Amino acid sequence: MDRTEENRQEYKDLQRRVKREVSKAKQKAYDELYTRLDTTEGEDLYRLARQRDRDGKDVQQVRVIKDRDGRVLTSEESVQRRWKEYFEELMNEENEREKRVEGVNSVEQKVDKIRKEIRKALKRMKSGKAVGPDDIPVEVWKCLG
Repeated sequence: MDRTEENRQEYKDLQRRVKREVSKAKQKAYDELYTRLDTTEGEDLYRLARQRDRDGKDVQQVRVIKDRDGRVLTSEESVQRRWKEYFEELMNEENEREKRVEGVNSVEQKVDKIRKEIRKALKRMKSGKAVGPDDIPVEVWKCLG
């Protein structure tokens, strides 16, 4: 509460000591961890960590998904049914773009290769961002080259 120069210096000294003690405690904890990892118990920890890492990366296995009403489905059969419904709906619906362009004559011509400037612009575009007015994601443009 008292902001004198003497108190300020004392505060700075205490802060330095606290930082030093914290770093010593951290170093001690890490040293203990490293010595435990060198034992057979540590090998089990490595194996466990690798297994968890692999389990987290398994994209082929989806454990839960929500149905149309927002309820969480957990059984494997119900998850598969939901994916089937989703893709059937996705692949069998009419293309809205075709509905919008009634009465417009399409031009059948060969499209020139994409120019260097456009290629550079495509490389700079970030993946996973919102689509533009053409409803085509950046990833599609990059894949098509």
